[in-house]
Amino acid sequence: MSKTANNILTLNHDEAMDFFMKSEQYHGFEIPEYFTFDEVLKYVCEKVGTTPYEECLQKGISIESLSDVNLDILLNKDGRYAVRPIVLANPFLYYFLVREVCCETNWQVVKNLFEKYKVPHITSCAIPVIPNEKEPFHKATTINNWWNSMEQRSIELSLEYRYMFVSDITNCYGAVNPQTFDWAFSLKDTTSATDVQSPIAHNIQKILRAFQHGRNIGIPQGSAIFDFVGEIILGYSDLLLHEALQAKAKEYADKGKVFPAYEIIRYRDDYRIFCSNKDALEDISYILQEVLERLNFRMNSQKTKISDSIVTDAVKSDKFAYIYNTPIFNKKGVDFDSFEKHLLNILMFSRQYPDSGSIRIMLSDIDKRIEEHLKSLEENNNSKAKNWESADLGEDTKPAKSEGIFSELKNDKRPKYIPGGSVRALSAIYVQIALENVGCVHYALRIISRMINSLKDMIEKQSIIDLVYNKLCNQPNSDYNQLWLQNMTYTQDKNTGRSPYSLRLCQLVMGNSEIPLWNNDWLKAVFVNGLPHDSIVNKDTLKKVTPVITFRETRAYYETIEEYIDTTNK
Repeated sequence: MSKTANNILTLNHDEAMDFFMKSEQYHGFEIPEYFTFDEVLKYVCEKVGTTPYEECLQKGISIESLSDVNLDILLNKDGRYAVRPIVLANPFLYYFLVREVCCETNWQVVKNLFEKYKVPHITSCAIPVIPNEKEPFHKATTINNWWNSMEQRSIELSLEYRYMFVSDITNCYGAVNPQTFDWAFSLKDTTSATDVQSPIAHNIQKILRAFQHGRNIGIPQGSAIFDFVGEIILGYSDLLLHEALQAKAKEYADKGKVFPAYEIIRYRDDYRIFCSNKDALEDISYILQEVLERLNFRMNSQKTKISDSIVTDAVKSDKFAYIYNTPIFNKKGVDFDSFEKHLLNILMFSRQYPDSGSIRIMLSDIDKRIEEHLKSLEENNNSKAKNWESADLGEDTKPAKSEGIFSELKNDKRPKYIPGGSVRALSAIYVQIALENVGCVHYALRIISRMINSLKDMIEKQSIIDLVYNKLCNQPNSDYNQLWLQNMTYTQDKNTGRSPYSLRLCQLVMGNSEIPLWNNDWLKAVFVNGLPHDSIVNKDTLKKVTPVITFRETRAYYETIEEYIDTTNK
């Protein structure tokens, strides 16, 4: 049996509140390392305290009529028309929702509800997990939990079952009907149903409407609390499915048949159902479809299938392709004799598996390869190729003939592989990958920043930066690109006193705190006036920023190593 991480249901109400009120849970997506919302969240928590929601409101102003209550960051998913919004939630609304779920009485009600959701043969793997103090990469504990609970468990179940049904829900969070919170807390249409109306459900609905500008459909994305309240609905669907399958098993029994064994694992809106009887598996899938339809959910027909090859289909297709092509992408070396060929292969892979996790791995691999190459150039004082521009970009190198050649080769410290391509050309390919895979934009820009920083020609540096900026930012819905581009150009922007970025978060980095991130006109001034906007940008971390992008987990890792070395040397 695969090992799983501890989830937040193991916490008491105070611990759960502390968990959700941390910056890394407030924003579930990656942003530059110098942004932190801990002080803002702490201020809101202390200022509002236990004051009822209605007593915080400004009379005569409806929050549902206001714009910019949240900071919406739009992601252009494919470089063209597809858009996905992520939300930096209004910290006051965020606190009201967290407080509603995590106050002592309500937290116990919620925990009791999830206990009722625990049913035989259906496992939810999506309750937010408690991360380690130091994470080696973004959301490491969450990703490892998915790997153990979904991928590894699916492979294990291939020993017991012949078939696997795979599906997910189309636009799951956007389709959530707020009324289903009433149904979930009252356990409507289950054997444990009650007529008691839950005030928690009513308050969650009210706060979600405020988040959504009065729209009575969907829940936002981007914070752990949204994932958790989403699980209240999806866990309820597990219970409905369990009881519907019990009814189906009774039908089988009435006909003198035994309902075949099955196992269901779910991660958020992704389902995997295992059974050795294909007809029974189809029955289960149709029952699941009926349950989801009752809750306003739709199965994604394009991602729905029955597999008789569980081991291979348990692994994400992009990951399987990445593994299958090893040793081309072997971390000990690659078969490509130039960076450009390697990079073009990543571009074509990304078109087959867009925005997949494997693209990040592949970009990290080539980044490490380029970093090692640049380090080798820097260390080799006798090499003619002292910087990228003067490096031999040919397809092969031939050592000069001389006596004792093997001795020379043994001590040769020249780069062992060939760059193949100018910084400008390679940057163009990285930009194309970023445009088509917005979730990987920071990985692409990290490598671009490393290459540009290696150039000695300042005019060429600036020219490439301008071209990258124009390509990534002069298109609709490029907010997320701006965040990471600024991380790359901040040192230069600070020196010139100019910044081309319009996103409010970017302006805050440059010291402009006059434009608020969130519209708080709906709140009484006593709660809003002291909100510490300036603390959102950590000045100490900002001082460490270089033209080469560093992810916060990477810096934390290296600082931990340095602290350990300092301690052991004392």
